[in-house]
Amino acid sequence: MPGKHSTGQLGLPRYSFIAAAATLLVILVAWVAVRAAGPSQEQKAPVLVVPPSTPVVEAGAVLPATTPTSPSASAGPSPSRTPSASPTPSPSRTSAKPSARVTTKPAPVRTTTPPPVAASFTARYQTGASWDRGLIAGVQITNTGRAAGTWRVTISYPSRAGVRVTNAWNAQVSGGGDTWTFTGGPLAPGASASFGFQATKQTRGTARPASCSIGGTPCTGG
Repeated sequence: MPGKHSTGQLGLPRYSFIAAAATLLVILVAWVAVRAAGPSQEQKAPVLVVPPSTPVVEAGAVLPATTPTSPSASAGPSPSRTPSASPTPSPSRTSAKPSARVTTKPAPVRTTTPPPVAASFTARYQTGASWDRGLIAGVQITNTGRAAGTWRVTISYPSRAGVRVTNAWNAQVSGGGDTWTFTGGPLAPGASASFGFQATKQTRGTARPASCSIGGTPCTGG
């Protein structure tokens, strides 16, 4: 009995060692076979490589349907076709202007033109004779100006007198009705002249003129 017990204890460890060695050998053979055969078919499945901005899709995954977009939309904002113009500095509103040159012009010389030399006349009316149906009158003229000139005397009578000039001397007579004009000359400065006329009338007594003037200046006398 004691002898069988000792034999059984020595045989168990020896068999355990052999089993462990056989297992290790199987593992080594399997590892060598795997290394020689290369990666398995599962490891050879293609892997989809996408740009960094797109998440990596593993083999066998189903990609969702996407709408194709233009390259500019997917790749980000495209550069503008027309290059932006560089900002041009606006001109300053308060630009300095060149100072204006003030040129002093000499004041124009005013020349006083003396008035033209003209004749100036005065006249004196006188009644020479008067009767029931007629009269004789005369006018004396004096040139008080500084130049020679012709003269013009205008005489008007009241309508009721009915004076009509029939003859004149030393003057040219014109007009009619109640107003008569007498002209003559030229007369030198400081010189005097006289003319006379004869007329008919419709009233008795002396017919005195309503007005008498020479060049706008009233006559004296009456």
